[in-house]
Amino acid sequence: MSEGSIPPPHPGALRLVPSALRRRLAGLLARLRRREPAPELRARAASALARYARTNADLLDRAARLAARAERLEREGTPSESVRNRAERARREIEAGLAALRDSFAASGREALEAFELELERVDPALRAYRGGSRP
Repeated sequence: MSEGSIPPPHPGALRLVPSALRRRLAGLLARLRRREPAPELRARAASALARYARTNADLLDRAARLAARAERLEREGTPSESVRNRAERARREIEAGLAALRDSFAASGREALEAFELELERVDPALRAYRGGSRP
């Protein structure tokens, strides 16, 4: 160990901290972890998603119909590669649109991005597949 460096804490050092202080610190950390984004950010995200859904209603409907048709044909034992490919293309178009929207929120900061992802899941939990990335 070089001179001036701080040695690592002893494995049992945390036991020396009073239990009341540990509990309070744990509670504070838990609150920080589950902090909700500001309501105005959630409202902005909800508005952006509603606008996206209105302007892309045909695409969302087509993707749902094609996915259902591909699944039905698969169940019936007559899979159609054409239908499956069209459903996949529609899904990719939705992903691209939502990814662009997500990126615009990400540019505004982490809290805005979290608000967007929370609203996306609230609007339709099935859209989680279209998130376009993982939470930071």
